[in-house]
Amino acid sequence: MLSSLFAMAFTLSFAQTPLTCEQGQLRETTDGKTTEIKAFYCYNEDKTILTSKSCQKLDCKTAFKAKFIDKSKVTNTTSNPGFNICRELKGTPQIVEFKAGQDWHRLDRCTFKDGSFVSTSELVGYYLKPQRD
Repeated sequence: MLSSLFAMAFTLSFAQTPLTCEQGQLRETTDGKTTEIKAFYCYNEDKTILTSKSCQKLDCKTAFKAKFIDKSKVTNTTSNPGFNICRELKGTPQIVEFKAGQDWHRLDRCTFKDGSFVSTSELVGYYLKPQRD
């Protein structure tokens, strides 16, 4: 019961976080080569959340579909738990930079085959909190 209330409070707090959604630029670096691409994305005021429009309310099934993630698999101390969760969800973890105003901001994200994406910190918060019903 308490864990259900906690999960609901967490979800509602995320859903109420005001996000700015806009067409902007992302920078990705692969094999030492940096590429800038145009993309539509949403971010919070602190620039600590980056998400595709379809995932902005924790409602995209690609990122938040699993009922259970084996915490022992994803909390390895030698690797990033957010990247591990991303891989468990069949996503691709990335470090990207996004432009907000004139400034670039760097975050980890998990990209899925359908083009949706979400910050890996949101995956960690969602899946590593106390068990939901």
